[in-house]
Amino acid sequence: MKNKQFLVLSVFMLLLGGCKKFLSESSQDLEYARNAAQLDELLVGDGYESKSNNYSQWSAMSYPYSNDVYFPWLNMMDDDITEFVSNAYIQDGRKDFFGFYTWQANPFVGPDYAQKDDYTWKQIYKHINAVNIIAQKALDLHDDPESLKRIRGEALFLRAGFYFQMVNSYAKAYNKSTASTDPGVPLKTTEYVEDKFFSRSTVDSVYQQIVADLKEARSDLQGVKQSTIYRADATAASLLLSRVYLFMQDWTDAVSAADEVIQSKGTLYDIAGYKPQTSFLSASSPEAIFTQGDNTINIAMLDNSPEAFQPSSELLALYDTSDLRLNTFFTIDNAGKRRYAKVFYSSSYGITPDGIYSDNFFLRSSEAYLNKAEALAMLGSDQQACDAINILRKARIKREDYKPVQFTGQELSNFIMDERRRELCFEGFRWFDLKRYAVREKYPFTITIRHPYSTVSYTSPPSLEATQVLSPGDPAYLIPIPDYAIVFNDGALEQNNPARPNRQF
Repeated sequence: MKNKQFLVLSVFMLLLGGCKKFLSESSQDLEYARNAAQLDELLVGDGYESKSNNYSQWSAMSYPYSNDVYFPWLNMMDDDITEFVSNAYIQDGRKDFFGFYTWQANPFVGPDYAQKDDYTWKQIYKHINAVNIIAQKALDLHDDPESLKRIRGEALFLRAGFYFQMVNSYAKAYNKSTASTDPGVPLKTTEYVEDKFFSRSTVDSVYQQIVADLKEARSDLQGVKQSTIYRADATAASLLLSRVYLFMQDWTDAVSAADEVIQSKGTLYDIAGYKPQTSFLSASSPEAIFTQGDNTINIAMLDNSPEAFQPSSELLALYDTSDLRLNTFFTIDNAGKRRYAKVFYSSSYGITPDGIYSDNFFLRSSEAYLNKAEALAMLGSDQQACDAINILRKARIKREDYKPVQFTGQELSNFIMDERRRELCFEGFRWFDLKRYAVREKYPFTITIRHPYSTVSYTSPPSLEATQVLSPGDPAYLIPIPDYAIVFNDGALEQNNPARPNRQF
C-alpha cells in the first residue's frame, strides 16, 4: 500500500529523466507521510533494500535478474572466483552470470545471448528517489524531532551507500588526478522532479556528496540504539565513511573514521569458537554492524550444483594451515571441492541461514582494522599498521600458531592487501579494491585475471572452451550504463568510453 501511495513516481524516476508530464504525479504522493511514524514506515519499505529468503529460488536466467536482487554480479568478475564443472551435468548455474564472469561487451546476456535488463540500476535509483523524498520530509515534519532526526540520518546513510556502490560499479575508481573530470553516475539529491534530462556527474562530485551525506548521517545518528542490524546507526556511518576515505586516498581521515568504529564497536569474532554448519555472517556476530539486501554468492556455490562456481585456487592458497578462516569461510562438498560458507546453506542437509545477510553490503568491525592498517601503511606508520592488522589476525589464527606479523614498506602494503582479500572475500570488496589499487599513488597494484569457461552436456565430460583474460585497465572493469537510461535521457547520459571489447569463444 505504501509503495502505491507514496512512490508512484519511482517507476519514472528510476530511468533518471524528468518531463513536465511527470511533474504533477508526485505532489500528492509527498503528502502521504504526515508524521514521523508514517515516515519511518516508508523508510523501511522504500528506502532500505528489500530482502527475501531466496535460498530455494535458484533457476536458470531468472533469480539474479529479479527486481529484489542488487549487484548480484559483483562477486563474479574478480580473481577470487572460478567455474566448477563436473561429469554429473544437472543444471548449468554458470549461465546466469556468463556475461559478467567472461567480461562480455554486454554482460547482461547468457551463453544463448538472451538479453536481460539491468535491474540494479533501476532499483537503486528508485531507492535513491525514495530517500531523497524521505530526507526532505524529515525536515518538513515537526511532530517528533528526535525520531525525524534519526530518520533523516538513516536516509542520508542509505543515499551515500547507494551512490558509493553505483559509482564504483559503473564508473572509474577515484583517481586523485582525474576524478574531477572522470564521468561518474547521475547525481540527484532533490526530492522533487526536475524538468531536465540527466547527465553523469563527475566521480569527484559523487564522492563529495557521499562524504557530506555520511558526515550528516553520523551526526544525526549519534546516540541512536538500533534493535536490528538491518537499520543503520552512527557506527555504520563511520565505517562506510572510513571506506570512502580509503578509496579517495585520504589516509588521515580514513584512520580517524576507522578509530571511531573501533572505539564504539571494535569487538571481533574469535573464530576459534566457530561452530560448523553455521553462518559466519550473522546478526548474532559481535562484528555485525549493518547489512541490507540479499545474498547471491551462496546460491552460485550451492553444494548440490555440479555446474556452478567455486573459490579460485589463488584465493584458497592465501590461507595457510594455521588460518581458521579456511574452514570457517569455506566448506568441503561431496565432490571434495571448497564452497563458500560465510552464509551457510546446504540443500543436502536442509540447512538455511538464520537471516538474510548481503554479500555486497555487510558492514562489520573487522573492516575497520583493515582500513586503518592500509591507511597507516600509506602514511608510513608501519608499526601502527602492523598493530592494527595483528589485532585482527589474533582472532583468526590458531592460538598455538599465532605470531605477530612485522613488515615495512611495500611488503607491508602487499600483506595488508592479501589480508583484506582473505578476510573480506565474497563480500563485494575485491572488484572495487582491484580498481582502486590500480590508481593508488603509493604502491599501485595491478593483476591479470583469467577465467576458464567449459562446455558441459549430459553425454560428455566437460571440455575447456576458452580462458578469458582481463588485463589491467580493461574497459570491462566498468559496467555499461543501461541503454534504456541513455535513450530515455535523450543522449544527455553518455556511455562509458572506450566501450567494453567483444570477447569471442
